[in-house]
Amino acid sequence: MKNRLKKLSPQFKKILKTSSTLASSSGVKIFLVGGVVRDLILKRKVFDLDIVVEGNAITFVNKLASLLKAQFRRHHSFGTATINFQGQRIDFATARIEEYSHRGALPKVSPASLAKDLLRRDFTINAMAISLNRVDYGELVDACNGLEDLKKGLIRVLHNRSFQDDPTRILRAIRFEQRFFFKIEPSTLKLIKEALKDKSLELVGPHRLRDEIILILKEPEPSSYIRRINELIGFSFIDAAIELDRSSFLLLTRIKKTALYYEKKFRKKRKLEVWLLYLAAILIKLPTPRLNKFFDDFGFRKGERAVVSSIAKSINKIKKLGKQTKASNIYRILLPYTLESILFFYAYHQNKSLRKNIEHFLDRLVDVRLKIKGKDLKAMNLKPDILYNKTLKKTLYSKIDKGLRFKSQEAQEAKRIFARHKKV
Repeated sequence: MKNRLKKLSPQFKKILKTSSTLASSSGVKIFLVGGVVRDLILKRKVFDLDIVVEGNAITFVNKLASLLKAQFRRHHSFGTATINFQGQRIDFATARIEEYSHRGALPKVSPASLAKDLLRRDFTINAMAISLNRVDYGELVDACNGLEDLKKGLIRVLHNRSFQDDPTRILRAIRFEQRFFFKIEPSTLKLIKEALKDKSLELVGPHRLRDEIILILKEPEPSSYIRRINELIGFSFIDAAIELDRSSFLLLTRIKKTALYYEKKFRKKRKLEVWLLYLAAILIKLPTPRLNKFFDDFGFRKGERAVVSSIAKSINKIKKLGKQTKASNIYRILLPYTLESILFFYAYHQNKSLRKNIEHFLDRLVDVRLKIKGKDLKAMNLKPDILYNKTLKKTLYSKIDKGLRFKSQEAQEAKRIFARHKKV
């Protein structure tokens, strides 16, 4: 594995070298563990590192941060710490075992050896380690035959109570299966079905489920993940009323195409939070009270909730957009919505006129602003100033419809509109 480690970013290699030297002088052992080992073997890009310390991780990181002149955060209850070094994140943890007081509960942790630490993990492919110690630097530690399962493309749990201890592993199994195009091996699949029969997912705190849902929806191709969840476990763990059908999956396909259209044509605009479109597709048929309950229970952020709620509330009202021919009317209808909402409308509705109007808005109207301000109206001695807001709004609509390009044209139009309002 030494050659694989050499292909990491310069920042990561600096972290590993300094950590290895410090471990040697401190008399502790450290290991690269989990997903990063798996991804190195699969030759996938590595975005962060997880390092296990056979000893006190927080004490180790405190010394390491000083050597690197880096910031770090500690989490005493779990014996973990995180270093941020030159834009890279590295997580350190004390090697530990976990005990679950009941199904779905957060674990109580106790210090342990690396061997026991690896046995507490979710799947064999995530239960490998690479030594970062001088005597055997780069050596693979694989007591659970994770490398063999990785070669065979299998998702396998480490023990029979795995899904009982942590039911979120059911969603993780699906996530890894779809991401790597692997298969959940038969005995693991049987254990998943047994855990579902015992309604294990219902015992998990909704905030933990929310985090797993977001991770899935942020995958590059979430449609296949959603289909697999629907096929294997359904979405009753979110709401019993959710039933995805053929139209739901056709919508998911259109969302994918819509996201690609936006990213290709509007590269200079802000990055789209595509995962919110997929979340809205799952929730779109829920009645408003149940949708509100979902957001209350799962604790999504205010902005995320606002996007999905506005989509659900306006999905049928937005049909009027298809009948508009006046540019200012298109602008007025779409301006209150986020890009995510607008693009969901584009994916959901297949009316050609409606879609054409959305394209026109994104291409020509979304960034239209007036050059003149209230101070310009004041400089023209227009009174009373109580009419300024109304005048500027109407002037903006005129600019859109008449294609006004210059500030002088806006000023002339504003003066005309102001005079008309003043008469009224």
